[in-house]
This record gives sequence, structure tokens and C-alpha cells, in this order.
Amino acid sequence: MKATGIVVEYNPFHNGHKYHLQKTKELNPNNIIIAVMSGDFVQRGEPSIIDRWTKTKMALANGVDLVIELPVFYSSQSAEIFAKGAVGILEELKCESMVFGSESGKIDELKRISTLQESEEFKIKLKERLKSGDSYPTAHSSTMKEILGESELNSNDILGLEYIKAIRYWKSSIIPMTLKREKVGYHDTNIVGDFASATKIREHLKKNEEISSIVTQESFNTLKEYSNFTYMENFYPFIRYELIKNSNNLSDIQDMEIGFENRLLENAIKSINYDEFFKSISNRRYTTGRVQRVLTHTLLALTTNITEEVKKSIPYVRVLGFNSKGREYLSYLKKFDNSKIITSYKKMNENFSPEVCSLIEFNERSSQIYRLINNYNDYKSPIIFKEENNE
Repeated sequence: MKATGIVVEYNPFHNGHKYHLQKTKELNPNNIIIAVMSGDFVQRGEPSIIDRWTKTKMALANGVDLVIELPVFYSSQSAEIFAKGAVGILEELKCESMVFGSESGKIDELKRISTLQESEEFKIKLKERLKSGDSYPTAHSSTMKEILGESELNSNDILGLEYIKAIRYWKSSIIPMTLKREKVGYHDTNIVGDFASATKIREHLKKNEEISSIVTQESFNTLKEYSNFTYMENFYPFIRYELIKNSNNLSDIQDMEIGFENRLLENAIKSINYDEFFKSISNRRYTTGRVQRVLTHTLLALTTNITEEVKKSIPYVRVLGFNSKGREYLSYLKKFDNSKIITSYKKMNENFSPEVCSLIEFNERSSQIYRLINNYNDYKSPIIFKEENNE
């Protein structure tokens, strides 16, 4: 059996995701489709608007065969670490290929740029710009223009580069493929036909506006019944508490730069309102995504030590759901050493080292924190999707 991987957040699942899934199947017609999916916290450092199990149901209903959780110590990180975690999990699952969206749609060009980016000259220039106060995207773009003569890259191209570099990092044989992102960009707030970005859809959901034309029917049926959409500002009282309570240990938090912890603490003490707090801590050096990641890492106590540990190897592979094809593929993987795959937490302490158990517990504790706001029904075993008819 062969499998193709996709890396997703489904926050929430929309028509663009359906297009990505359909094209992935066209490129790999006989392969099982495995989605490595962010759980309750996503790459921009925010809580997912809907919980991990609801997203799993949407993924399976829309045609994914096997859904795997990208643990929070990968999912809430920068593009580099996010990609390392996702690609590492696909490698553990013996994926033959992976398909991702990009603004350019040119895999050979992305491969070329990714190689050049790993040169010492590029790394030195990038560090110089970061030290001068530029945000990472600005520093990255400027270095691209100076060293490579390339124009500015957009978010999906940058993530695509990190996927390619992650394949090399893990010495994987996964074949990367890319699809040109159509009609709307990642952060676009306009609607083109029946396509809209997840950003735009989340805005509509927050305002209780109509979304039936810009999400799939399966997603719409789920979202119209969902009663607890979740946003960053909901967690501000907990973030504020953590900043004050753990003020002496904030320097240990992943992505926390020297001195920034003082800015956070000062404004947490005086800002009761989240929007006021966020405006007071933001500046040109810190993108919205990076500031949110620091806040989420503070909320969850995600430290640099944990991050360095999970960059060494993939600790475990947690199955969230599957259909009949996904079940068959999991059975196929039993031919290999698949001891990292989790379908149940029974006998966890017998099957995993104390270090891995600690990371599993960290991820589950993070979801418990999410459930302080969104108290969803937490499953202990994977969702099994039963198809009404075969495709």
C-alpha cells in the first residue's frame, strides 16, 4: 500500500481545502490520503476556532482517509518547527509523497531556493537583519532579495520551503509536490466565487454571518450546529495569570526574546482588556503570529527545552480518526516497526519511555487548558468514519 500526506489545520475546513484534497487524489490516484492536522492550537499561535475532534470529523467526511494529530509542541511553532514535526510524522507513517499548496506552484524552484537558503551566507545575513530589529518575515524577504535575487515570498511558499528542508532534515525519501494556491491567499479577506480564506471564514463565524457558499456542505452542517467557537481573547485571563505568576521563569518560554518578558509582564499588570494588551506589546519586530505564539507558549508552559527535545525525533504518532481505507493502512503498517503509533492510551506507561509519556501528557494537558473555554467531548480512541457509499 502507498500513502500521500498532507499537512493541514482545517480551521475550519473550506472549499479551498476540498480543492487541495481533490487535486492530491488526482496526483496520487491509488494512494491513501493521510492528513497530519493541528489539534486545539494552530501555527499562528491561536486556539483553533473549533476543537480537534470536530475537525477530525470534518476531515473524514470530506474524504481524508487517516487523520493524525500534530502535537501542540509542533503545531503552535514557527514554520520551521511546524514543518519538521509534520514531515517527521509523515515519515514515520511511510508516506511516499506529500502535497502542499503554494503561491508559486513551482516545486523545482522551491527546491532550488531551499538549497540556497541553507548556505552560510544566507544564514549570516538573516541573523544580521534579525539583530537589527527586523521581524522574521521582513528579514527573510530582504535577505532573499540581496543574496538570491528573489522577490518576496508569501506565507505558503515559505512554509513549502520548510517542508522541503524538513524532508532533508529527516533524511526522508518523501517526494514533495505542490499545487498553486488559487483565487484567494492565506490572509485575504475578500471572497472570490465560492472561495474564501480560513481567516475570512473565521471573521464570518465570529459575526454570525452566512458561510454556506464558501464551505463544503459537510462542513456547513457541522459549523451551523457548533456552539462554542473559540478565540485568543477568551484565554487572556489565564495568559495574564501565567505572566504574573511565573514572571521569574518567562525567559524559559519558547520564542521569548531577552527583554520581551518585561514588556509582557508590565502590560499584563495594567491591561484588563486583551485588545488593549495586544496593541501595547506589538511592534515592528514582532509579527502578530509571533506575538501570539509567545502568548500561547506562556499559557501552555511550552519551553525551549521541550522544543529542543522534540526536534531530535518524533516522540509518538497519535491517530485521531480513520475510514475503512485508513484502517487498512494502519493494519499494513504493522508489518513495520510502528511502536510510536497510538490508537489508545491504555498501557501507555508500558509502551513508551517516561520522557515520551511526559510529552503525551503535555499535549493532553494543553487540550485540557483549551477545554477551560471550549469544553468539548474528549474521545479516548479514534473516530471511525463509516462511508455511506464507496467513492
